[in-house]
Amino acid sequence: MSSPATVPLPSTPDLERQPLLAIGNSGHQSSPLNPNSTLPSQPHSNDNGNSTNGFGNGISGGVGGAQARSHIPEALRRRPSAYEQLERQDAIRKCWRIGIAGIILALLGFVLMTIFELISGHTGGSPYRHLRGSCDHVPPISPIEFEERQANLSRLLVDLRADAYIAEPGTNMRYFSNIRWSQSERPFLLVVQVKRDKTDQVLTKTTIVAPEFEASRARQGLIPGSSIVIKTWEEGESPYKVVRELLDTPWAGPDEDENDLESKKPRKEHDQIYLDVDMRQFVSSGLAIALESSTRKVTIAHRAIKELRAVKSPHEIDILRCVSTTSVNVIRAVKAQLHEGHLESEVQEMLTRAYRDAGLEYEAGGSLVLFGKNAALPHGSGNATRLESGMMVLIDTGARLHGYLSDITRTFWVTRGSNKEMNDELDKVWGIVKQAQNATLHATQAGAACSSLDKAARKVITDAGYGARFTHRLGHGLGMDGHEEPYLDIGNTDTAIQVGNVFTNEPGVYVEGQYGIRLEDVVLVTQNGFEILSGDLAASSTEP
Repeated sequence: MSSPATVPLPSTPDLERQPLLAIGNSGHQSSPLNPNSTLPSQPHSNDNGNSTNGFGNGISGGVGGAQARSHIPEALRRRPSAYEQLERQDAIRKCWRIGIAGIILALLGFVLMTIFELISGHTGGSPYRHLRGSCDHVPPISPIEFEERQANLSRLLVDLRADAYIAEPGTNMRYFSNIRWSQSERPFLLVVQVKRDKTDQVLTKTTIVAPEFEASRARQGLIPGSSIVIKTWEEGESPYKVVRELLDTPWAGPDEDENDLESKKPRKEHDQIYLDVDMRQFVSSGLAIALESSTRKVTIAHRAIKELRAVKSPHEIDILRCVSTTSVNVIRAVKAQLHEGHLESEVQEMLTRAYRDAGLEYEAGGSLVLFGKNAALPHGSGNATRLESGMMVLIDTGARLHGYLSDITRTFWVTRGSNKEMNDELDKVWGIVKQAQNATLHATQAGAACSSLDKAARKVITDAGYGARFTHRLGHGLGMDGHEEPYLDIGNTDTAIQVGNVFTNEPGVYVEGQYGIRLEDVVLVTQNGFEILSGDLAASSTEP
C-alpha cells in the first residue's frame, strides 16, 4: 500500500484560531486560509476498505463524513486555551470554597443550637427528660361529661325546689359549661333554668347573658353542639333587667306546646333563684334588686351545688392521679440536681424546667421553696437564701392538667450539717410528721367527719410534744381549685367525707427561727378506704 500524500497542518495556535477544514460535496477540502481554494482530496483505504482523509477519519462519502463531524461537540473538537483552563480551575476552587464554607456554617449552627438546648433543657441532655409525656395518655374532659354535669345540676335544683341558678365566670361556670371567661366590671352570667314537664321529666334551659360586643367571642367558647344560647345587653342597658326578662318569659321544653307553658299553670307560692356562692357582691346586689319580688326569692345557692364538684368522676380521678404523681416525680428529679450553693430562686427555675419537660401547665415561681429556718413559716417566702449543709429543704408545689391541680410537699436533706444534735432533732420531727400522715390514712373511710381526720394526725404530733407547733388544719379538698370542699379542719364536725372526695393530707411541725417540716400527699376516698393518688409516700428524710 502506497503512503498517502499529506497536507501540512497549521501549528496548534492556528488550529485554535481557525475552523476545521470543511469538506464540500465534491469531496475536496477547502483551505482554511482561502475558502475559495481547494486542496485535492487524498484519500486512502484503511484495513476495512473505507477511505480515510488526511486526519485519519474514516468516511464513507463526502457528505456522510461532514454530517458525522458536525455532531461532535465544539468542546471536543479543540483543546482549551491556557486562559480557559485557568478560568475553569478558578471556578472549581470557588465551588469548593463555597461548599466547605456551607458545611462549616451548618456544623457551627448545629453546635450552637445543641449548646442552647442543653442549657435550656429542651433536648435529650435535660436532666428531666424522663418526665416527658408523663400524662399524654390522659384525655381532657369530654363534651358528654359536661352535659352530664349540667343534668346533675338540673336534677339537684329541682330537688331543692329552685327555679334557676346564676353564676359568674369562675370555677363553677367552667365546671358546668366549660366556658372560660375573665371577670370584669361588665356582668357575664350563666343562667340555668329548670322545671318538670307533665311527665315529671326535668327540663333545662341554659343561657349566657353577655355584653353585645362580646357575643361572638362568647359563642366561640361554647362546646360544639351545645344547647346553650346567648342573650345580650347593650352598653348603657342594665344586664340585671335582661336577666329579669329572661326569667319572666315562659319557656317550653322540646316536647311541650303553648298549653304546657308555666304561665298557663298555677304558680307556686314563689320562685327560688340561687346565686352562686362565689358571686361578687356588686353583681349579687344588682341581681337581687332587679329580681326580688313578692313572687320571687333570691338567695345564695345551697352548698350542695358547690359540693357537686367535691365528688370526683372516674375521669377526674385519672387526671388528678397523673398530675399528682408527676408532681412528686418532679420534686424527686429536682432533688437529684440540688447541691450546696443553690439559691431558692434557682430551685424555682429548676421546677419550671422540670414541669415544662413533663408537659404540665405551671406558673413559673408558683411553688414554695424554703431552706432551713425559712420553712418555719408554713407559707413563708424565700428566694435569696443559699443552701448550706445542715439546712433541710421544703418544696411545696403543684401544676395543672386539663384544669385540675396537684398539691404536693416534701421536706428533705441534701447535706446534713456538723451539728449532730440538730440533725437528730430534725430526723425525729420528720418521722413524727410521717407518722401523723399514716394516722390520717388509717382514719380515712367514707362517712368519717372531716374533723376526725385532723384529730388523728394532731394526736400523733401532740403526743410527741409538738402539738402547739402544728399550726394549721390537716388538709383541704383538691380539684379544679387548689383549695375546695371538703376542708379537713378540727372544727368541721358537720361535714363527712364521701366516696369520690379528693383531699390533701399535710401535717407539719414549725419552730420559728429554726425549722419547718411538712409532708403533703393527695388522697382519694374509696369504698374500701383510700387511695394515695400521689403514689408512694416519702420514704425517708433523704428520699422524698
